[in-house]
Amino acid sequence: MAEPTPPRPSLAEPAVRSSDSVRSSPVTPTDATALLVALVGRPNAGKSSLFNRLTGGSARVGNFPGITVDVLEAPLALPSGRAARIVDLPGVYSLVASVDPATDEGIAQRFLDDSAAKAGGAVVVVQVLDATQVALGLRLTRELLARSEPLVVVATQADVLVAEGRVLDAHALASALGVEVVLVNARSPEASSPVLAAIARAASAPARATSFDPDALARAVVRDAAPSPRELHRRGFTARVDALLLHPLLGPVLFLALMTALFAGVFLVTEPVSALLDRAKDALAAAATSLLGKGLLASFVADGIVDGAGTVLTFLPQIVILTVTMELLEASGYLARGAFLLDRVFRIAGLGGRAFVPLLTGHACAIPAIQATRILRDPMERLTTILVIPLMSCAARLPVYGLLIAAFFAGASALARAAIFVTLYFSGIVLGLVAAVVLRRSVLRGRSLPLAMELPAYRAPELRVVFASTLRGAGRFVREVGTTILVAALALWVLLTIPMPGAKADGSPLERSLAAGLGRALEPVTEPLGFDWQINVGLIASFGARELMVGTLGVIHGIEDADEDAAPLAARLKDARSADGTRRYGVRTALSLMAFFVLACQCLSTVAAIRRETRSWRWPLFTLGYTYALAWVAAFVVYRGAGLLGLG
Repeated sequence: MAEPTPPRPSLAEPAVRSSDSVRSSPVTPTDATALLVALVGRPNAGKSSLFNRLTGGSARVGNFPGITVDVLEAPLALPSGRAARIVDLPGVYSLVASVDPATDEGIAQRFLDDSAAKAGGAVVVVQVLDATQVALGLRLTRELLARSEPLVVVATQADVLVAEGRVLDAHALASALGVEVVLVNARSPEASSPVLAAIARAASAPARATSFDPDALARAVVRDAAPSPRELHRRGFTARVDALLLHPLLGPVLFLALMTALFAGVFLVTEPVSALLDRAKDALAAAATSLLGKGLLASFVADGIVDGAGTVLTFLPQIVILTVTMELLEASGYLARGAFLLDRVFRIAGLGGRAFVPLLTGHACAIPAIQATRILRDPMERLTTILVIPLMSCAARLPVYGLLIAAFFAGASALARAAIFVTLYFSGIVLGLVAAVVLRRSVLRGRSLPLAMELPAYRAPELRVVFASTLRGAGRFVREVGTTILVAALALWVLLTIPMPGAKADGSPLERSLAAGLGRALEPVTEPLGFDWQINVGLIASFGARELMVGTLGVIHGIEDADEDAAPLAARLKDARSADGTRRYGVRTALSLMAFFVLACQCLSTVAAIRRETRSWRWPLFTLGYTYALAWVAAFVVYRGAGLLGLG
């Protein structure tokens, strides 16, 4: 169970232990003789702050085979001039407690083992230890000392230790451990020099220690003194705030309300930016058409390349703002408290309290929601959350729901139409939790990791770290998810534009397209759901973006700008007739299509995001398979059930 920890003020700047200077020299991290520096530490120990301080924010995501989470690396300039690179491993509580190679602990352990074998001893491990929780950190130190790599212990939070009225005897701790110990404030510019000097010395003169008792050693090297008045005030503030935010009844309500308001605000902020990017995309597409004419090449550039790239850029503001929000929540200490409050409830579905944040985000857009699962430490929990996020009713589904309700339920009362909309919206939540339970008991069967964390003190986030993480997240999205979206968008353009071989000359280009041919070929599969080839083409187009179904149906039925005003299209759908004069669509079809849209993973960007986060095509294909199977079954049941009830 999580235990609240003492508050940690962060404004005081302590003196560091050494004044060694850093020699500026070029570093070639790919050099075979380069020293590998592995940064290891418990979560919230200050590892990210130290990494950014040592590297100056020049980190990039390393390409390490078999590693399924981001591991940052950067060149490092040592005082000796020796080439080195530093790697920031995931935060770990232990290197021997877990045997699951997919956990952060398993990944860190495997990375160290592989690096030690390949580097031939040119590895130094730097443990980042929270000086305010020495006993907890020394448990990990004991495990690192049992390994063969040279070790340096960097005790951070020196300023907090001073404010709390405690003193850490770094010399006594170093003597007991047999390794060098450096006491710093990782946020201070003066922290780099002593740490780099210690790394250089450890690489040339490694030392090891005998066994020790972490609790006894912590008591021996940490002395209590009178806390500062500022620290006493901060402790009182933390106690008062936690009495409210961790209240067993009021706490969860406040957390849910705050998260809902926060993420609503995030997407209210990004909506104007995305709209501006959309207008820029339309202007660029119009310029391409004006320059190239209205032929196939112009369509390829405007509707394929520009639209595909525009889709990527439209998501970018959401990724940036959400990353900033997540970093601020995590660094402030409030996200851990929210996870603590909701963990017991979410355990019923095989998830943890932290899963609430990406699931909530999924109601706006699945792309940033899937990226937000990086806050989940349990790999099974994270994968489960990724696989059920597509079931959340994202904002892109709403235009389709609105079109169908306007077309087939216009005569119903406002209350009835609102009830349909709310049912569609919340059915995604319920079905997502049910799917999580089923997945954890079948495909993803395995032991769930218990909630093991300290509740960090409230503190001001370090903007340098937040900015660096946001920049990496945005770049990663454009490089990896964006390229997949662009390729898929071009493939979709081919389906919607290139004529089907042997197609008749009459009809619109869309009716003669490969997509129309595919839609007709799918009719035997979709006819039991009440779908014809026209709806099938809309579904194919909506795979590019869910809201494209409205515009595509508008083109098929000769309605221009249906995505701007859906009323004419709604009337056309309601009055559409088959060749024999019977109504083409009715309430049964509308209900069936709604059920299908709630469950089907109708978004290539979502597939690309799952591919990026799982680094495998197995899980995107699995997601497509299980959501489409569920969607077909649900639509079939709804269509047949509506028929039995006499609905037309």
